[in-house]
Amino acid sequence: MDGYPSLLRRYWMMEEEDDVDTHFLADDDEAEAATYNHLVQAESSRPRRRSDGPPKIIRPMDLPSGHRQIKKDYFVANPVYNDKQFRRRFRMRRHLFKHIKEAVKNQDNYFKKKCDATGKEGLSALQKCVAAIRILAYGVPADAVDEYVRIGESTARKALHHFCRAVIDVFGANYLRPPNATDVARLLQEGENCGFLRMLSSIDCMHWEWRNCPTAWKGQFTGRGKHPSMILEAVASHDLWIWHAYFGMPGSNNDINVLHRSSVFSSYLRGRSTPVEFVVNGRTYNIGYYLADGIYPEWAGFVKTIRYPMEQKTKYFATQQESARKDIERAFGVLQTRFAVIRGPAYGWDRSQINDVMMTCIILHNMIVEDEGDHAHNTDFERIGEVAVPYNNNPDREAFVVAHHRLHDRNTHFQLQNDLIKHHWMRRGSLHHH
Repeated sequence: MDGYPSLLRRYWMMEEEDDVDTHFLADDDEAEAATYNHLVQAESSRPRRRSDGPPKIIRPMDLPSGHRQIKKDYFVANPVYNDKQFRRRFRMRRHLFKHIKEAVKNQDNYFKKKCDATGKEGLSALQKCVAAIRILAYGVPADAVDEYVRIGESTARKALHHFCRAVIDVFGANYLRPPNATDVARLLQEGENCGFLRMLSSIDCMHWEWRNCPTAWKGQFTGRGKHPSMILEAVASHDLWIWHAYFGMPGSNNDINVLHRSSVFSSYLRGRSTPVEFVVNGRTYNIGYYLADGIYPEWAGFVKTIRYPMEQKTKYFATQQESARKDIERAFGVLQTRFAVIRGPAYGWDRSQINDVMMTCIILHNMIVEDEGDHAHNTDFERIGEVAVPYNNNPDREAFVVAHHRLHDRNTHFQLQNDLIKHHWMRRGSLHHH
C-alpha cells in the first residue's frame, strides 16, 4: 500500500505530458492551416499566365500598314512588283489568287475584317491569305511573315489552318474529284498518243516526314527512313493533274498496304466509273489501267515494266513504260517545288491539320494546272464546283464480286502486258517506216 501513492503520481505525470503533446500538435495544425490559407490567397491574387514563361508583351504592330503595303506592292494599278515576280512568290497568277481570297472570305467569317472592343481594326482577309500562301509556298515558320504582313506567330498559324479548311470546303469537290466521262476520254487519248491504249494515268506513293510525331507513335510511323513519315498515294496524268490523293497512312507501310486501304478502285468496283473498253492485239479488254512500278501486285488494273528484259521488244517496252510512268514522279517533284512546306518535314502535331495542308497543296496545284496548262479553258474561274455527273450504276453483291475478281485477275495482267509489248513493237516499226 505504501507504493500506491507513488504509482498514482506517476500516472498523473504521464497524463500531463500527453496533454502538453496534444496542445503542441494542435498548435502545429493551426500553423499549417494558416500557412496554407496564406499561400492560397497569394496564388489567387497573383495574375494568372497561360504558361510558365514570361508574360506576353503587346506590341504596337500597326496592322493596317501591313494591308496597305501588300496592296501597294501587288494589287494596285501600277504595283511595285510585276506579274512575273507575283507568280514566283505566290506560285500562281494574280487573278487566281484574288479568286481564292474572295472564296475563302465568303466561306469563313474568320477572314472578314473585324474590330476589337476598343474599335481597333484587325487583320484583313488579304493579310491572312498572304501569310498562309507564303507559309505554304516557302515552307517558312509561322513567325517569318511577321515583319512584312504584320501578323503574329499564333495568328499566322491559325490563319493557315482556317485557309486550308476553307479551300478544301470550297474547291475540294471540283479539284479532288475522280475523272468523269469527259476527263476519261481525254486521258485515254493522251495514253494512246504515247502508245498505251486506254491508259488512265500513273500511280505511285511518296513519303512526307513528320518531325513532331508523338513518341508513342514513332515506331508505327517510321519505315524505310530514320524519321517518322506519312504516305501520300496519288494518280497523276501527263499534264500533272492529280486525280486521286490518299494521305495519312503511317510510314511503316509499303505501297501495297496503302493500295489496300485507298479508294483508287472503289468507283470501278461499285460500278460508278466510266466504262472503258478497248482492243489490243486482237483482244478486247473492259477495264482501264494505271502504269505502276514493280512493287504493285499483278492486277488487271496495273501495267508494270519488265524487270529483266532480254529481247529487243521487251527492252523497248520497258523503256516506254518507265518513260510514261514518269508523269507521277514529275507531279510529285512539281508539287514539292511549288509548295516547299511539303518538301521539308511537317512540324504540326495534329494529323488532321497536316492532312488539310497536304490536300490544300494538291487543290492549289490542280487549280494552277487548270489555269496555266495546255488545256486551260476556264481562266476566269466561273462556275467552279459544277462537276459533271459520272457514270452511275448500282451493282448487286454478285456484280461487285465479279468486278473484284476481274480486277485481281493475274492472267489478264500478264496477257495485257504481252499484248502491249507486241503493240509497241509494231508501233515502233510503223514509226520508223514513216
